[in-house]
Amino acid sequence: MPFLSRSMRLRHGGCRKKWQRSRSNDAAWTSFQTARFRCPRKVTPPIFHGSCPSQLTITRFFSSAEETARGSITTEKKDNLLDPYVILQNLTNQDVPEIPFPTYLSPTSLETFHKCPQAFFFLYILRLSPDPPMTPQLARGIICHTALEELYDMSPDDRSLTNLENLFRKEWNRLRGDRRENDVVATNDGQNNNYALQNTGTKKENEYDVLFREHGDDGRIAGYDIESEIDWGKYSLDLLKNYYDLEDPRTKSPVARELWVQARFASANSNDFIVRGKIDRIDCVDILPTTSDQIQLQIIDYKTGKKPWFKYSQKINDKITKEQFWKMKVYCLILWKMILQTDKASEQQQNEEYKYAMSWVLQQRLTDVMAIEQSNKPTWSNILNINSLRLIYLTSHVDEASAYGSRSAINGRSIGQAKYLDYSIDPFSFESILEQTELEVRTIANEIKTLVDKQSPHAFKHCNWKYCSCHDLRRKFEPGSVFQSVEYVE
Repeated sequence: MPFLSRSMRLRHGGCRKKWQRSRSNDAAWTSFQTARFRCPRKVTPPIFHGSCPSQLTITRFFSSAEETARGSITTEKKDNLLDPYVILQNLTNQDVPEIPFPTYLSPTSLETFHKCPQAFFFLYILRLSPDPPMTPQLARGIICHTALEELYDMSPDDRSLTNLENLFRKEWNRLRGDRRENDVVATNDGQNNNYALQNTGTKKENEYDVLFREHGDDGRIAGYDIESEIDWGKYSLDLLKNYYDLEDPRTKSPVARELWVQARFASANSNDFIVRGKIDRIDCVDILPTTSDQIQLQIIDYKTGKKPWFKYSQKINDKITKEQFWKMKVYCLILWKMILQTDKASEQQQNEEYKYAMSWVLQQRLTDVMAIEQSNKPTWSNILNINSLRLIYLTSHVDEASAYGSRSAINGRSIGQAKYLDYSIDPFSFESILEQTELEVRTIANEIKTLVDKQSPHAFKHCNWKYCSCHDLRRKFEPGSVFQSVEYVE
């Protein structure tokens, strides 16, 4: 059966608009509503903050937004630039918005701030999406993760490569939708309408529509590049074949898949914060010869990108390894905190902190492994041990010595084999590793709080890595409204 269907033509539609007028004692107010977004303004636009752009900035934003509401998409960036305070106003529903500390942090957001505070500000405080918000690589990762998760819903005998590939096809068909009904309006430079970024409450119904688009001579989207979509699909299936060559899923019995974990980090100065995230898989591993009755847990993360090529000096290779496993250590820390909280909450008859403990389902799976009755209320920290972290890369560099034997892929290209990258945690270093990781997490969270307390977008400085998303997003803002180093060369 074919992997994909034929291309469908586009239909364009205008934006619905609605005007409402009212009066007040001190000033006239005007408002408009489009795409579920409401943005009020006074005739004399207010200045929200000392570092906020000038009145001209806000006036320019509303004038361009009104043109958008009439169905006219402007392609000149100068008429469509962003203002961080307008975005914050819509997020917080405050007339004088404040820069908020995020409701919760994640291992990814912590890592983002450590590498680039400005990217963190754009992505996790202003909640902007990268441009484009979806890429073929990101879509491949999401769908491969879904297929691998659903594979383990099947009985071991049904976990075949054919079923794994069909799970990928099924999920992609669901996400791509019926393209005859997916209408979009695009600018001639292929970029998202910046007004949609101001309107952070508006999200495209199907973000996967931006993938595999063709553009006409006038720069507007003309249809879908079906050949590129087919090549993408074949390469994705090739990665799943790689996984099946690496390990036999019929022999695995994960105790958890796509598990949400969260932990509260208490602070003496009342600056508590929550870190949460999702673990791809947790396995019980057999350690022979066994020296205890503890359950040995392994935290696993799938990677659709290439395994790092350790071809550099030992110092550089060690740095690469540390960077690859930092988020995994944070997941390990969160999971262990949940285990400790489960024991504590059990002693205190399920107090309000119980939501930071292990779920009942996970506890039941673990009791099944241990062949004990959950009614016995075991002390989990005594019988559980996290002894390793594992990254499963679905491909590797074909020139790497460890990747010899790579097989032919689509269009005559070669694809490296899937590889493990493991990080062992022995019982003697377990506590020190978690203590160091928690110190690093608290340090980053305190640095975020320090910048938030300054209440200025200029406090979040950008990095100099040319591939960071901060640079593309920064170009969408009014000059002077966010930090821009005079030394940085675009």
